[in-house]
Parts: sequence; structure tokens; C-alpha cells
Amino acid sequence: MAIVTLVRHGQASFGAADYDQLSPLGVQQLEHLGSLLRAQEEQFDVLLRGSLRRHEQSAAAFLNGYQKPLTLQEQPHWNEFDHRAVMHALAHEEPQLRELFAADGKPEVSEQEVLALFMRAVQRWQSGACDADYVEPWPAFVARVEEAWQKLHSLAEHKRILVITSGGPIAISTMGSLGMPAEQMMSINQHLVNSGISRFRWQPEQPRQLISLNEHAHVTGRYKHLLSYR
Repeated sequence: MAIVTLVRHGQASFGAADYDQLSPLGVQQLEHLGSLLRAQEEQFDVLLRGSLRRHEQSAAAFLNGYQKPLTLQEQPHWNEFDHRAVMHALAHEEPQLRELFAADGKPEVSEQEVLALFMRAVQRWQSGACDADYVEPWPAFVARVEEAWQKLHSLAEHKRILVITSGGPIAISTMGSLGMPAEQMMSINQHLVNSGISRFRWQPEQPRQLISLNEHAHVTGRYKHLLSYR
């Protein structure tokens, strides 16, 4: 049996033309987490990360703070869904939305309006009525996250597995563990903290068991300036 620790990446560049890179705060968050876990003498056998730039940068920042050698593996199955593609697909039935995005992909509306559009876009994606509009339809995303867990079988000899991933895979993993409908993903995803920790008890061919969700004491109190959700 292993303990699998899922860490959400540091704050990315929400609202920028290129979301997929850490902000300076995002780097601080992962360095701080690594430093804290080192001070707590928490040990890991292997570090997995998604293949997105924010995962790569988060892993580098974490290791900079952790300051202990770890075997690092890239595993794209832990990647987030393409939120830009999901949002742009909404314009298939609401063509006026195309005017809300500049040529470089940067939204020309407020952050609140972007978030409202995002929730509508995810609901459309999850509905299954328009799967042809997406490179990765909703069922394919859910299946990919489950396959990420299946791929842990090759690491079964390890007892302490650390994964740097994104909110979507963490939410899907949680809901699968609790037997909740995957379509409720956003009810969990929207509350996940950057650099937050979620832990699972896992062993091959057995249902994973959620131990903790969204631990973030490391960004409270004197470190509350490090708290963010996007």
C-alpha cells in the first residue's frame, strides 16, 4: 500500500495570453511547500508531474525548496483539460463570444465575467451533447485521469508517491474515491488552493481511499499572502 500525495501546481498566469506559466507568487508557493515538507522530514520515493509548463515549473520550484534528490518522472495523464479549448467551444452556439477574445487569446472582459463563462463552458462540455466540438470530450478526460492512476502500477514498489498536477485531475480523483458523480467536478475544483495537498491511500487493483483534501495550512497565518486559487 502506498500514500499518493497530489499537489496542485502554483499560481499560473490567469487572464494572461499564456496561462501556462507560473506567476512569481506561484514559484514562491511551491518553494515554500518544499521547504516546509523538508523541515517536517516528510519523505517521498518518487516525484511525478504533468507535462504542462506550469507542472514543470512547479516541480522545479518544489525541488528548490525541498533540497533533497528525488527521481522525477513526467506523466502527461496528470495534465489538466484544455480550458481554453473548452471555453472557445462555447462560441459554437454563442458566436458573439468570439468577440470577447483578442487574437492572442487574452480575454477582453473582466475576471468575474471570464469565470462565469468558464462555468457555462464546462457545463456544456460535460453535457455530452457536443462531444464532436472537443479534441478531448468530457468522458475522455475522466478516463485519462483514471488511467493516470492505473499507470501507478509500474511504481507499486514505492510507498510514498508525490504527484504535481492540476485541479481537474485532483477533483476527479477525489470524486472517484468518494463515489460522487464526476460531473460535480467544479464544485471541488473551484475551491482547490494553489500548492494545496490531497492524499490518497492506494494499492493496485483496489479502490483508492481519500485521506485528506486540499490541505493548505502552509498558506495561512503568517503565510496567508501566499494563498491563491487560480
